[in-house]
Amino acid sequence: MGKLITTPTMGKTVKRLIRSQMAAKSIEYKELVKRLEELGVYQNVSTLRTKISTGTMGVQLFLYIQMAMGVKQITLEQVRDIFEDALDDDGGEAGE
Repeated sequence: MGKLITTPTMGKTVKRLIRSQMAAKSIEYKELVKRLEELGVYQNVSTLRTKISTGTMGVQLFLYIQMAMGVKQITLEQVRDIFEDALDDDGGEAGE
């Protein structure tokens, strides 16, 4: 299995993307946990909040979160815009 690649900037990108989607759909963590359970994914509120706030999670959980929120589309342009904002916040360094 390969090394998990994590950087502070991408973590911020994931966090901002998910939180903006939650806000747009008025979904709180407790509701998201309930929706994930309906898909057979079990997370407690505290653990999910930590994973989202750090932006550190597996791609499977990320995709389940998208499905649980009813997200129809994510564009790479949208992700890149958020990434570039996070990159500016980090002083222009994406990390290792």
